[in-house]
Parts: sequence; C-alpha cells; structure tokens
Amino acid sequence: MLQIERLNESNVIGAAELEKSNFSNPWSVEALSAEINNPDALYLVVKDVSETGEESVIAMAGLIISYDTADVANVSVSEKYRRQNIAYDLLTKLMDEGRQIGVKDFTLEVRENNAPARNLYEKLGFKYEGTRPKFYTNPVEGAAIYWLRTKEV
Repeated sequence: MLQIERLNESNVIGAAELEKSNFSNPWSVEALSAEINNPDALYLVVKDVSETGEESVIAMAGLIISYDTADVANVSVSEKYRRQNIAYDLLTKLMDEGRQIGVKDFTLEVRENNAPARNLYEKLGFKYEGTRPKFYTNPVEGAAIYWLRTKEV
C-alpha cells in the first residue's frame, strides 16, 4: 500500500537512499534532515508499506518556499515504480499543500533531455519559459525552466 507523508526523521534515510539511486549529485542525509524543520521548505515522501509492515521510500518531492513562490525540488521516483502516476499524484498533493500555506506560483528546473519528466510537468500545467545552459554537471547539460503561475505574466 502506498502512503504519502511529510519528510521526517523516520523516513529521511530512505529519502537519501532514493536520491543516491536517482541523481548524479544527490542530497545527503544531513542536507535532507535540515529541511525537516525548515519553515521555508515542505517535503513529501511516498512509502510503500507491505502487509508485514515493512516500509520503503519510493518517491519524494519538495518545495523551497519564498513568499508566495516555490521552487519544486528533488522530484524522484524509484525506477521500479515509474510510469504509475506516483509522481503526478505526489506533485499534485505537494502543490495543494503549498497553496494552502499561500504559494501562488511554482517553478522548477529539469534536465533538457529528460523527456518523461518534462511531459509530466506539462501535464500538471507547467509552461516552459527558457533554458539555463550548462546548469547540470555529471553530465553537463542545460536546465529547462518551467513555471506554473496563478495568472500569466
């Protein structure tokens, strides 16, 4: 059974392991732990809980909030669980919770060549607004910048 909950002390190690398995420059346990009590951050994880009670973190996403704008960060789904709408459901819940605390606009960066992620963000209503060349390392690649705004600029 899948459960969505806030990042906390009991799931942060699993979140860091997910980061390590999915990203070339993953956040450490310490960096993620700092976000747990950060009033300007909101992180959610998805856990798969077996019938025996065994739990594993299989997805994560966060918001870094600045006034009424939030950067979507650390969107990650375990390879085994991809293409099951988990990221869509997680991001929908994350943005709903962000809106409840006053976030109006959301932005994110994604690797230019990450077509599945870009398709997901566009499905959620994000609009492509430009590129940051050589934003990513390991390998070097540009970042496509997306925005989801309350009203168009």
